[in-house]
Amino acid sequence: MLRRSSLVLLTLALTGCASTFFHSGVSSGHPAAMDVPLGEARLRQIHPHVWVHVSTWQFGDGTVFPANGLIVRDGGSVILIDSAWGEEATASLLTAVEAQIGLPVRTAVVTHFHDDRVSGVRVLESRGVTVYGTPLTRELVEANKQAVPSTPLLGLSESGNAVSVGSVEVFYPGAGHSSDNLVVYVPEAAVLFGGCAVHEAARETAGNVRDADLRSWPFAIRRVQERYPDAKIIVPGHGVPGGPELLDHTISVVEAHGDS
Repeated sequence: MLRRSSLVLLTLALTGCASTFFHSGVSSGHPAAMDVPLGEARLRQIHPHVWVHVSTWQFGDGTVFPANGLIVRDGGSVILIDSAWGEEATASLLTAVEAQIGLPVRTAVVTHFHDDRVSGVRVLESRGVTVYGTPLTRELVEANKQAVPSTPLLGLSESGNAVSVGSVEVFYPGAGHSSDNLVVYVPEAAVLFGGCAVHEAARETAGNVRDADLRSWPFAIRRVQERYPDAKIIVPGHGVPGGPELLDHTISVVEAHGDS
């Protein structure tokens, strides 16, 4: 039988190996659009207590596009960051969480008002999940004729505000991709979910800028960099996760768009 001290050392060693594995392999094996059938969701573990969920949507021109959200263990349950893209995919997501993680989803946070973040709110709330959205997000969702998250997430009205929701910190960096975009940090895992405010490395354009504030966006990302200098894994709203270089890349892409 292992002594207590030996067991502690073994646990630390295994945890360290796991951390190195997930950090070094984060850019490989991420589900692409072709890997996720419409109406379904896929989970990808990036840390012992953190998963990315991926769902897809088909636009009128036939283009199928993927979207990322996050799942974070919070004691005996998990916190969901953003719904899947659509009600059917969100129901599939809840089934996948139950089958693969085995913990209930009790809380969800939506990071801005667009469909790829909130279109599964009705499904979540019908399953007893408390869904948080800032007052601004709730106002914009209602104007966009989507299901409004029923629980206000307060304390994020000014750029640089942050609040804790269970084991994660939710940060409002200021307007960027949208006026209400939030990012979410998991301190235990050094994982930052940038949502649609952050672009994957392969993206060369600023994407959907219909509701963007191109002037404010680079400053918002710099606030993220200042608040989370220890972040190791950055998960964008769409595409492949990476490291802190995604923040610099986003600034470059947005500034180039603004200059064009």
